[in-house]
Amino acid sequence: MLRKLSSKRIARFLAVGLCNAAISFGILNLAFFSFGQSKIVSSIIATTCALIFSFVLNRNFVFDDKTRSVTNQAPAFILVTITGSLLVLNLVYVGGLKILNGHESMLIGPLQDITSIRLSKSFIDINISTVVGAIVAMFWNYNGYKWFVFKGSKKHVTEEVDLTI
Repeated sequence: MLRKLSSKRIARFLAVGLCNAAISFGILNLAFFSFGQSKIVSSIIATTCALIFSFVLNRNFVFDDKTRSVTNQAPAFILVTITGSLLVLNLVYVGGLKILNGHESMLIGPLQDITSIRLSKSFIDINISTVVGAIVAMFWNYNGYKWFVFKGSKKHVTEEVDLTI
């Protein structure tokens, strides 16, 4: 029963993460390609929008922890998320941009062959770097939420499986 509870929480966290990623990618690409914002500004805007969505669903759906008020949980959630999403994600993102710089063509050709969609250097830069950053930030955020934000949940105490690196 304890493993089932833990598996459900991780599955819910991943589902929220997928929705968050869709929101983040949508806003990221909209801000960059439609509104002409820089890559970093677009990433910060997208991450901030996803933060609000994430808090509501993590509090009410993933961790189901309403033992403390929103005003007590929100600052800790924002701190973990800012550290994970804005610092960790964006550091990995910037690192990814530096690593990809000049090497995008190795990815563009095969991806265009698979999708038959014409892809630009910027599309590869912005999306590949964001995927890698999001994966790293996911591990950070899950553990931060579990141990520092939603620690009042009775389900948290009985959890056996960890999503750690």
